[in-house]
Amino acid sequence: MRVPYEGSRARTHRPAYHTSDHRYAHPHPRHVRAYAPSGHRVPSHDWYRSWYTHWWVHPHYRWVHTTWVVVSFDFTPSPWEAGWAPPSRAGWAWVPGHWEGPYWVPGHWEPSRVAPSWYGAQWTWVPGFWVGPAYVEGYWRLQQRRDGEWVWVDGGYRSDGSYVPAHWRPATAPPAGFIWEAGFWDGESWVEGFWRPASRRNYDWVSARYLGDGTYEAGYWEPTEARPGYVWVPGWFDGEAWNDGYWVAEAEYRAADPDAWTPPEGVEDGWHDAPYEATDAPASEDELPLALPVDGVR
Repeated sequence: MRVPYEGSRARTHRPAYHTSDHRYAHPHPRHVRAYAPSGHRVPSHDWYRSWYTHWWVHPHYRWVHTTWVVVSFDFTPSPWEAGWAPPSRAGWAWVPGHWEGPYWVPGHWEPSRVAPSWYGAQWTWVPGFWVGPAYVEGYWRLQQRRDGEWVWVDGGYRSDGSYVPAHWRPATAPPAGFIWEAGFWDGESWVEGFWRPASRRNYDWVSARYLGDGTYEAGYWEPTEARPGYVWVPGWFDGEAWNDGYWVAEAEYRAADPDAWTPPEGVEDGWHDAPYEATDAPASEDELPLALPVDGVR
């Protein structure tokens, strides 16, 4: 059993990791330093460091990732009404929704600009999608990765209206007994996936999902049997290894105050507020991002 934290959450124009709410506050992944108690090093690749920054999050919420993906509108969208079209949006072209058999597929926006050539590479637009009335913005992704063999999997809606986000998966065969847990876009960086066991005795896998406020709940193992009087704190991947979940007495869980929690020493060393803008200059494989926002600023 999981019980949601019901305290306040800061609402700003910045991603939630820039707030003092320690369910979500963590360093920026480009400048994160090693967290010694983790026993794990900082991942060498930028696209795994976002996971590692969760060591600076309140222990009950390290499986949750903040994003900057939900778009704010000055109108009420109705994407699930057949034929609905939004007001014009500067710099964007609306792609109308359509029927696929008995199911309505809502429309989405695509940038009006031509595909960029940042870092001397070619980029492809990945369309955004809807989580109920909330719109998760699309992004540019590399046409071809340079760090191994990968296959791009397009996203799509299920029959119940939920969405399976687009992602990369390794082109190589999985390790015996493992399946790929897809990565995701957090509005600034691509957060890469990982191999996980296909099954685990006495546990079920709970699939990852975006919430309407832009929070990304990563997938996790949950015990098949509840423990009365206790709350299950999900485990999480830190970019190097899986950290197991655990039971906490419900009274202790409810008494915890993430707003008043003090993060480990060193979290201040990871902030970097200056915008990072893509350029046309070629980049090395280590410096080349896997995905970028529509304007190339992250």
